[in-house]
Amino acid sequence: MRTIILALIVLSLTSALSAQNVVVGTQSLGGTIAQSAAPPFTMIDLSHPATADGSVASASVRWAAGSCTAAFKLKFLRPASPSSLTTFTLVAERGPFNAVAGRNQLVLTPPVDVHAGDLIAVTSLGTFAACGSPATLIDSGGALMRISGDVSTGSFNGFYTRDRSLGARATDTTEVLEGVVTAAGSLAGNFGSFFRTSIQIASPGGGTSSGTLVFHPAGVAASPIDQAIPYTATSGNAISFTDIVQQMGKTGLGTIDVISNNGFPPIVTARIYNDTPNGTSGFTEEMITPRDALHFGDTGVLLTPPDLTKFRVNIGVRTFSSPATINVQYGFRSQSNMDFPANTFRQYSLAEFGDASPLANEQIILSMISGDAIVYLSTTDNQTNDSSVRFARRN
Repeated sequence: MRTIILALIVLSLTSALSAQNVVVGTQSLGGTIAQSAAPPFTMIDLSHPATADGSVASASVRWAAGSCTAAFKLKFLRPASPSSLTTFTLVAERGPFNAVAGRNQLVLTPPVDVHAGDLIAVTSLGTFAACGSPATLIDSGGALMRISGDVSTGSFNGFYTRDRSLGARATDTTEVLEGVVTAAGSLAGNFGSFFRTSIQIASPGGGTSSGTLVFHPAGVAASPIDQAIPYTATSGNAISFTDIVQQMGKTGLGTIDVISNNGFPPIVTARIYNDTPNGTSGFTEEMITPRDALHFGDTGVLLTPPDLTKFRVNIGVRTFSSPATINVQYGFRSQSNMDFPANTFRQYSLAEFGDASPLANEQIILSMISGDAIVYLSTTDNQTNDSSVRFARRN
């Protein structure tokens, strides 16, 4: 029976696994902040544009306080140019929608066609005293513009707020790829080690988070029949899996998609550990969101350890819905382009990653020629099997 249930869960996720979601806006985990401006006003999220061309049919809007009928409209705006922050074309609007404090899940009828770069906005309609206001979120790198009144098409001058995002997101499906536990496994390693992966999941924002964890084995493209397991976490507590890959009935190395289908995006933390009779040693691995991956034009840097005889090194690469090409440069010695298939994960030795004679204390410079990818370097002590990981972040 368990196999049948899991098969049904996996089949229901075919759309989420076949391509990266089209997402406009964010449901960032930052604290909710109310707006004090008198409605009507419009909040435009400048920092989370549509990730791809597509059609969005589902939306979620966080409301800071109050409840009201016909409280807001959801709008989609197209900047006059990628660098424009003042001139927009109204692509579509939906609503008015009713609002209650917390998360408001919406169906967009009909769905809205968006282009990569389009922005999401919420127009608050009712009086502040009766209806409250949409929520904004603490978000490092975020940028908001607040405009008095409703908006349609034209040039807008508004009040800018830095490090803040609008708590509104529209997607092509209710099953959203929130992030990736890039490397996960249950397998024997070198020098008598055995590595496992534990995961903790929590729900922020005073609500419930539910969805599915999907395990994709290393070296092959993600498939709709890959093993999955559901999760549900309630506010104030966390759920945990001590050996998530084994609990899915699998072994070996792979990568895990964290997919949500209801509630707030979950907080997910993994631990990769060497399991021995005398205890464990390992490192914490945070979930990486698609937004935090390396994208076209980005550059990231990894560092080889100070001693390559005492430590062994691996480099992992996880791609998304399109193939990726990365220029890899080892210090000032050599460089080459490496191609990676879409929707795959693989872990390489330094020699397999293009350097047959690696050096200690050397920079590995990664330049994204095309596609999107998460890249990490793991270092493991040959004597104790203690390990650590560093992810390449955009410079």
